[in-house]
Amino acid sequence: MGVVQRKNSHFVSSAIHNQIGIKKIYEGENIKNMKEHTNNKKLRELGIAMLVITIMFIVSMFAGTFINMGELDIYLPEGISAESFVPEKGIAEISADPHDSRHMVVHAKGRGREYLVNQNPEDGQPSFEYVKVLRGGMIVNEVNGNYSGYKSAVVTTAVYVLMLEILLAVSFVIRCRDDLFSYTTIYFGGAVLFMAGVAVSLAVVTLKMLSDPITYTMEYFYSQIKGAGGTFMLFSLPLLLIFSLALPISNISLIRREGLNFVNVLGFILSALIILSYLVEIFYVGRFVSGSATYVRITGAIDSTLTTCFAYLEDMLISAMICGIISVKRKVAFDKTHVMILGCAISDDGTPLPLLAGRVDRAIEFAKAQKAATGKGIKFVPSGGKGSDEVISEAESMRRYLISKGISDADIIAEDKSTSTEENMRFSLEKIKADCEAPKIVFSTSNYHVLRSGIISKNEGLDADGVGSKTRWYFWPNAAVREFVGLLVSKKKEHAFWAVFFIVLFAVINMIMPM
Repeated sequence: MGVVQRKNSHFVSSAIHNQIGIKKIYEGENIKNMKEHTNNKKLRELGIAMLVITIMFIVSMFAGTFINMGELDIYLPEGISAESFVPEKGIAEISADPHDSRHMVVHAKGRGREYLVNQNPEDGQPSFEYVKVLRGGMIVNEVNGNYSGYKSAVVTTAVYVLMLEILLAVSFVIRCRDDLFSYTTIYFGGAVLFMAGVAVSLAVVTLKMLSDPITYTMEYFYSQIKGAGGTFMLFSLPLLLIFSLALPISNISLIRREGLNFVNVLGFILSALIILSYLVEIFYVGRFVSGSATYVRITGAIDSTLTTCFAYLEDMLISAMICGIISVKRKVAFDKTHVMILGCAISDDGTPLPLLAGRVDRAIEFAKAQKAATGKGIKFVPSGGKGSDEVISEAESMRRYLISKGISDADIIAEDKSTSTEENMRFSLEKIKADCEAPKIVFSTSNYHVLRSGIISKNEGLDADGVGSKTRWYFWPNAAVREFVGLLVSKKKEHAFWAVFFIVLFAVINMIMPM
């Protein structure tokens, strides 16, 4: 009878323990789901805000043009009075500003081209201005590109781009915090950098046009938009030059260590493309163009599209670098149950090479820090199979190294079948789930490899944080290139959209820009 009671008591105790465990799992999942729901809600709200301000921008552009329809401000150079000008055909009439003798307002009275003749021209002064009155009363100055409502349009565009940049930056910060291991986050980072350049350029141009409307006209505005890509290339030349020189050095070092493969020559390819792009900018885009107006406009559109697309891609590359640094620098919560150690090559005698030893040491460092901060222990999951030229599996090599560092064999769960980072994540997750119902995982790898490993872990359904061990500098450039290439492939539709947008934008600008 006593035995039965003890068995029943043990059964009840186990049931209570399981219920408590399940309750903790559900509570943890609920907290996680609530956080994800809150963050997704914030991102949706930001997306809606972007849509709203875009609609407001379009409405404001039409409203500003409609309000100013039928009128055009013309500002004359020093020494010229607006009262000296009279319309030749009567298609428009002129009123002089009583407070500014160099400011005249043209009012539409018909349709067609109108010459505004200076009746008292002096040496070096223009003898006429000519405008064109379009359907609906829109007046266009064919000399400098100004049109009815151009000031409000320029200010509205600058404000819209600034607001869009702010919303993109907030979205990027949220994504870096909650969804760093994603090509979408890298894409948003590139968009933030690109829009920041556009916002600054528009702000400078707008201030100049408002403060000196005689010198800075819509012709200047168009030229700055056309040349923004080239300007960005000029300012980023030192950084890109250093990067393009570092890439071949990085690849040579990697080839010596890991052998010749496609991934380890990506840097050579990108370095050549960067140098080629600058040569194109200097000798093709920067050349003097002459010929018919149509030829000059087409050439201008091609040149602007090339430089802007290059600036756009450059921002995406820089974003990949930034996200890689953030992935290493951000703090990981001390609530983990397992630390996965990603394998790499071992020495001929089966001991970890410095690169792998650094990953194991970083895992031990994290485990000790968590223990000191929370008292919570952690299990080690060395992951890596046996290569054809290796005497033992990478997992076994790491297991022996861990034991030599004082880690109990009972706290080690070796995964020795994987042959790639994808399999590291997949096979290790299977073993971890068999050991724990509600695991919280951090992986340890080299610092340059954290971002890529995090993206792979997410693709494999693994919700994990990452820590990185210090490595030599030459690993970083090639790592950035790999994520840049991954970004191009994963977001090819978005990149294609912007390429088409740039083509259309610069075709329109070159078509309407005064020659």
